[in-house]
Amino acid sequence: NSSLVQKLTTRKGVFMLKKISVLLLAVGVILAPNGANASTHAKSLQNLGMNEIMFAQMMIPHHEQAISMSETALKKSRNQAILKLSNQIKSLQGTEKSQLAYWLKATDSSMTMDHDMQMSGMLTTKELASLKRLTGTQFDRAFLQLMIKHHQGAIEMLDLISDSKNMEAKALAKAINSAQSKEITSMKLLLKKLK
Repeated sequence: NSSLVQKLTTRKGVFMLKKISVLLLAVGVILAPNGANASTHAKSLQNLGMNEIMFAQMMIPHHEQAISMSETALKKSRNQAILKLSNQIKSLQGTEKSQLAYWLKATDSSMTMDHDMQMSGMLTTKELASLKRLTGTQFDRAFLQLMIKHHQGAIEMLDLISDSKNMEAKALAKAINSAQSKEITSMKLLLKKLK
């Protein structure tokens, strides 16, 4: 345990903590009034069990795909609402991905799973290649449809940590559910507006 605390009190640990604090504030999770520090963060990693580790190992590549899709949209779309949404997804999921990676580093866990696990909503290589070939409204429509499916998959994956005893995992699950549910609603409205 002392080695874990040492890891958490390194400069990198404090930097990561600041990123996590910003994320939690951004999604409306109220931090303790005395503020977070390395020792409180060490405490927040208690009760990180196999489900939380597996969730992190699965959600990191899931988020990476959403970020990659958003980067494609930022290059190809001319729709201002889609560009704004893509920036939002890229930023928020990038921060969440860093938080999940930190769980794995802090617990000396592998960054990847040692076996294939079906991740809900993940696009196939064929779907991604097809998306990249599209342009204009066709691209916008396909992007929204695929990202809705991707988000719905992420929400399904939250079942893995629905009974988590870890406060940080609970807060993150709530944040992901809230943000992605709102984005699904926005994307469905955007789809209806596309001519």
